[in-house]
Amino acid sequence: MRKSNSTPHSANGLTAPTAPVPARIDPKAIIAVTFGFFILLAFMTYQIAIVMVHHGVERDASRRSLEWAGFAVKQVPEIAALADGQPIKTEHWDAFRDLASFGGVFRFKIFSPDGVLRFESDDPAATGESLGKHNAIAASVVKTGEAYTTVENGRSKPNRPDLYSETYLPVYDSGRLVAIAETYMDQTSKTAAVRVEYAFVAVLMAGMILLALSIPSAGLWLMFRRLKYNNERLRLAQIRAMASDKSKSEFISTVSHELRTPLTSIKGSLEMLKSGKIIELSAPAERLVAMAAKNSNILNLLVNDLLDFERIDTGNLEVSKRPSDIVTIVKDEIETMMSYDTEQEVEYFYTGDDGPIIGNVDPDRIAQVVRNLLSNAVKFSPRNGGVFVSVRAETGAVRIVVADSGCGISPGDCARIFDKFTQVDSSDTRKHRGTGLGLAISKGIIEAHGGDIGVTSVEGVGSEFYFVVPIGIEDKRLPLQDAA
Repeated sequence: MRKSNSTPHSANGLTAPTAPVPARIDPKAIIAVTFGFFILLAFMTYQIAIVMVHHGVERDASRRSLEWAGFAVKQVPEIAALADGQPIKTEHWDAFRDLASFGGVFRFKIFSPDGVLRFESDDPAATGESLGKHNAIAASVVKTGEAYTTVENGRSKPNRPDLYSETYLPVYDSGRLVAIAETYMDQTSKTAAVRVEYAFVAVLMAGMILLALSIPSAGLWLMFRRLKYNNERLRLAQIRAMASDKSKSEFISTVSHELRTPLTSIKGSLEMLKSGKIIELSAPAERLVAMAAKNSNILNLLVNDLLDFERIDTGNLEVSKRPSDIVTIVKDEIETMMSYDTEQEVEYFYTGDDGPIIGNVDPDRIAQVVRNLLSNAVKFSPRNGGVFVSVRAETGAVRIVVADSGCGISPGDCARIFDKFTQVDSSDTRKHRGTGLGLAISKGIIEAHGGDIGVTSVEGVGSEFYFVVPIGIEDKRLPLQDAA
């Protein structure tokens, strides 16, 4: 097979820089969450304070009831007599009045050991009530022999303070349970005092919590303000990048179309001179005209690449699909590449299926992709190197592979080589020239066919470019045109 030099198509793809999308942060939501947290904190602190006050009052009531029991020890015989149902003696009334006015006690009752009411300090005639009916929980004192205290709200009851306690105390005589005494104590003032005490504790706790949270909260507030500022900068940068990208696309489109008209005239004129129909050229003149014609073809291909890139960039790339033999398309492109003048003396090897593989594709666009990959392989192959091409049918698709034995591509560059406006070597002194549009255009064409394109490479060994397109599957979302 004949050897060939590279065509002017580019080896590398390009990608436009885009500004990062700014993160969306809603300051109102942050303020609402913070405010809600502090409300929840205040509510929980208040509930804890209520529970602590209630338990504090109960503890105080139990303590004072025990003091009352100690005061009533000397009246145990009389209390035991009452619990047995005996009438109170007249000489004992003063002692019982003292019991009813001890340390906040405004009322007391005496029950028998089995829980039957025998005496009530403010109504001596009230007897016979069962302790279980009076207070079901307090009836447990009969079984356990342990004191029980509860705090009640007296605002809705007659002749009661706003808050009072009821304590049920077992009364023993020589180790024997002889009665159960129920004492009523006014807890209004004590509750107020406990509330003040625990309110101070609650305020102190809340203050410490707020102080502990204020520093990180201030830090978060400053961080969110900084994020908001950065988001605004990113948004403006994104707007500028989008405007710049639009201007770039418009410029490429305008310049490409403006170049095409004079370039067509130049090519036509050079072809006429080259044909010898206008004037007989000397050998030196003929070489110059041939060189000019060759470079005009290069320039024409560049303009076409720019126009294709602009169509891909704006989403206006059109493919005209029709049943085509992909093997024939690839082999024709290999023959075309072999017909070019050679400098590197690269040899081509076809190793794929020989039979026809029919696919519903745009043959001109598929040929353009194959031409780009072949040009890329030749450009980076060493002198006397080889380019290996294969076409193989897969399930519902066809895979085309173009491999070279060139310098290879680093893994990092493999990941971005098909991106727009990105070149592996973009320096002014790079060895291989090119605009860097070929692979970007190839990617756009293959994606328009619903396929995939990629590369695997080992540095110093070579690269293997491939693309896969579906067979007989037409993408209805693409704008289709009949073949010209």
